[in-house]
Order: sequence, then structure tokens, then C-alpha cells
Amino acid sequence: MRTMRITGTGIAMMLILQIASAQMETDLSVMTMADDNVYNNADMRTSAVTSLSFSSGYAWLYETSEFRLFYDGTYSYYTDLTERTNHYHSLNAGYAAETDADGNDILRVLLSAGTGLNRDGFVLYDRQFLSASADWKQLMSERFVSKIAYDLRMVDFPLLQDFSYTEHAFMMNGAYAVTPTTTAIVQADLGTKFYGTETETSSASMRKGIMSSILPSVTQLTGMLKVGQGLGDGIGLSASLRYQWNIQKQTRYLSSEYGYISDDELFDDHYGYEGLHSSIVYTHHLTGSLLGRLTLGVQNKRYSSLAALDIDGNIIADQRIDTRYYMNVLLEHFIESSGITLKLAVDMIGNRSNDVYYDYRNTAVTLECGIPF
Repeated sequence: MRTMRITGTGIAMMLILQIASAQMETDLSVMTMADDNVYNNADMRTSAVTSLSFSSGYAWLYETSEFRLFYDGTYSYYTDLTERTNHYHSLNAGYAAETDADGNDILRVLLSAGTGLNRDGFVLYDRQFLSASADWKQLMSERFVSKIAYDLRMVDFPLLQDFSYTEHAFMMNGAYAVTPTTTAIVQADLGTKFYGTETETSSASMRKGIMSSILPSVTQLTGMLKVGQGLGDGIGLSASLRYQWNIQKQTRYLSSEYGYISDDELFDDHYGYEGLHSSIVYTHHLTGSLLGRLTLGVQNKRYSSLAALDIDGNIIADQRIDTRYYMNVLLEHFIESSGITLKLAVDMIGNRSNDVYYDYRNTAVTLECGIPF
């Protein structure tokens, strides 16, 4: 027993020494947003949203590697729709290391576990998640950089078990400096999603359920081309084309009986549609501490197995098709003396859909202040 006490004391002392040698990192962000269409649908429900995000943890920094252990949390309060108020919490461990003598090749690993909690009728959407990701960046030559990545995500919805899932995502990326001021990036992504339960009860679906642990419910392949061009000191322009194609199309869509919320992995899962997404980004460092950015984009979304409805819920087309136009204007000011970052953003969205309920517009103005400690 005495030996066990000595061993326990030794371990405790080692932990104390490790924490004492670590660098503590804490960040606080406060964001307020005026949104004239919170749910992104024809109801046009307005609300002010205030979010408080907090991150705190320890970092162990070494010559060629680093390890971080930290907590992330976000609380979002909806002034005019208080029932939509929610909060998210996660514990995270991150590791990064140089894998070559010159420090050009870097391996990163991140592990996370967390939960999302809602209130009132929205507790239906509570979730817990586990995730793990790893990426490896290699400098292949003076002009070419490659990157490969893998992400594993497991999400459980206790009250919506049909939507609990495991996701595997693979990515390959290559960036080539065509000229000193021009860079071309090519990327390919392959994602698969395994749902936790079968929604049907026939004997055929039972056999299918056994196979669901082997065969994914939905598989999506994405290709992306991006070209960036420097236009002068602190000025850049980039354009990208991204196409996503659903190889398997057994996506599950949440029924309207649960309510309508858009832009969420339950209500607008990117696995649920395919199409072309194009965008242009103009970036201008107006001063050494003031950044301006303008983003314009168009996204075509053909939903794999979702019909278009009229306002009364009658089917008017076998397939829902949306075209989403958006613009984002961002101003970001960094105050070097304090480390505080101030952001002002305006987002404008126009969604054209053959489903009447999702033919809408949306404007949101956001103010954000990031404070490091």
C-alpha cells in the first residue's frame, strides 16, 4: 500500500511539473449578429444572435514538435427566438511535428470529444460527437507542396437515432507555384457516411442493416481547382471551381414535422446534394493592420432524393434544385499592442429554389471581437 502511495505521489508530481512547464493559452471571442432570416427559409424569422466563444488550454512547445490540450466552448443566445439558444463544448488534444530535417514537412493530429445542447423543443437536436483527424504536408520541391488528410467523425443524436452516423473523409491536395505571384491548387475529396440504424423494418432492410456496417449509405466525390494571383503589395485575387458528385445517394432528410432549419448538418447536409460551386475572393491589406476581403459565389445544389414542394406540401417536382448566390464583405483590424482582433462582416444570400419554402433571401451583419489572454 505504501508503495502504491509513493507511486501515486510520483505520478502526481510529474503531472504538476508537466503543467508547470506548459504555456497556457486562452482566447475569448464575442460576436453579435443581426440576421433577417435566421432559419434561411420563406418564413423570414428575424433575430439578433450573440455568441460567446471561449478556448483555454495548455501548450507544450518543443524545437520540432508541439502538443496542445484545450477546451472549446460556444454559447449562442437568440434575442427574438430564445428557444433556439444553444451551446457547444469540446475537449481537444492536438499534436504537430516536423517530419524532416529542414522543417518543411509537417504532420498534424487532432482528437476531439464534445456535445451540443439545445433548449425547449430543440432538445431533439442534441448531439454528442467524437472526431479524429490527421494531415501531412510535404514540400516536394521549391514550387510544389502536397497534402493528404483523413477525418473520422462519429455523431450521436440520442433522440434522432436514424440520423446518428459515422463519417470517413479523405483528401489529397497539391499546390503548384506557376510563377512567383501565381499559385494553382488541385484537390480531391472522398467522403462516406454510415448511418447508425435502418429506417425500414422489412426482412430485406434487416439484411441491408447488417451490411450497413460494411457499406456506406452515401458516398461523395469532390474535385476542386483554385488559382490565386498576387496583384501587388498586399493585394490578391483567387478563383475556385468545386464540383461534388454523389456516387451513392441514400441520404436521409429530416421530415418537415420536426420543423424547418437550414444550413445545419441535419437539415442541409452537404452529402444530400451535388453540383458546381464557383467563387471569387479579392483580398486587400489596406494597411499593416487592416484587412479587407470581398467574396462572391454561386452554388448549384441538386438534391439527390428530395422532391420540391409547394407551400401546402404538395409535390411539384421530383427533384429539388437550388441556386444559391452569396456575397461576403469583411473588414478585419488587428491591434498589435493588445492582440485584439476586430471584425465587421456583411453577408447577403439569395436562394432560388423550385421548392417554394426554400426560395428566400438573407442579410446578416456581424460584429466580432477576439481577445487573447
